[in-house]
Amino acid sequence: MKIAVLKYHIERREHESTLATILSIILAILAALLISALLIRMDGANVLDAYRSLFIGGFGSWRAIFETLNKATPLIFTGLATVVAFRAQIWNIGGEGQFLAGAMAAYLAITLFPKSPNSILIIVILVFALLAGGAIAGISSFIKNRFNVDVIVSTVMINYIIKFALSLMLYTSWRDSSTFYPQSPFIPENSYLPMLVEKYRFHAGFILAVLFAIITFLLVEKTPAGYELRALGFNPIAAKSRGINPKRTLMWILLVSGSLAALGGAVELIGLTHRLRLDISINYGFTGIIVAMLADLNPLGVLVTGILFGGLTNGSFAMQVKTGVPTSIAFAIQAIILLFVLTASILTRYTIRKVEDAH
Repeated sequence: MKIAVLKYHIERREHESTLATILSIILAILAALLISALLIRMDGANVLDAYRSLFIGGFGSWRAIFETLNKATPLIFTGLATVVAFRAQIWNIGGEGQFLAGAMAAYLAITLFPKSPNSILIIVILVFALLAGGAIAGISSFIKNRFNVDVIVSTVMINYIIKFALSLMLYTSWRDSSTFYPQSPFIPENSYLPMLVEKYRFHAGFILAVLFAIITFLLVEKTPAGYELRALGFNPIAAKSRGINPKRTLMWILLVSGSLAALGGAVELIGLTHRLRLDISINYGFTGIIVAMLADLNPLGVLVTGILFGGLTNGSFAMQVKTGVPTSIAFAIQAIILLFVLTASILTRYTIRKVEDAH
């Protein structure tokens, strides 16, 4: 006698509907906002007032929009750094340290060439940042290839090393003697990025971020190197059988990823803060991972999610002032949105099929 036993298999859908994907993301964001409303309500604030303040603070005026784009700029760079690494299944969690290394390298370039013309000095600053970010990420690639040290472990540890190095410099050689705070003197004006809208301190860093998003998209999707990157992420064994050198590919991917994150640090210094501080990064490296994941590791999608998260960060201050809701709620909202969107992404890509197994 045979007994039919029902089993369930999770299988990837043969065809993914673009419309279904877009609708699922919209529904996921709405669901995340509903869950986040419970947190706001638990804090004793009016939910509608809080969300209204959050939106107006992020996108409700020209001043808010330009400030949101400024906040989005470093997130776009660290998001692009994450895209390059994660598409190859190389888990670079060192964006925070690489971002800080880029800011430090930019400040070093300014101290070495303080009187250079603006256009030349900016190029030198960006080159210094690229080299610094690549060098920091290159350490992880070297110890992975030479000693098989996990990339996650090495990149996380290097984050702390770079942060302590920055702290050391700001308490010693680079400290502004006119203040008690650990921060550098203001950099000279010939090292500033051009202001696109002087009234709202909107600088050319956002244009650089858009440019590098396009370059990253072309690199990942349209070049032989991008094919190697995608192949390594899709199936490392098959990629190796096709003649792709995994160690070499790992090395250049981490170099590019680290360089992109470091560019974000340099742009933040010469575009907005104009002095080196311990808080020059408000977890941009880690938030960049969320930005990239929310964009489904698409370089152009990072532009959209970067602006969204820039608006959440910018709007959270207005929400705190007008409703008393702490800015930390904005970070919780970001995390909840990520969880819901990732869940929706899985549901649109995979299906559960019922299978009968006769015994």
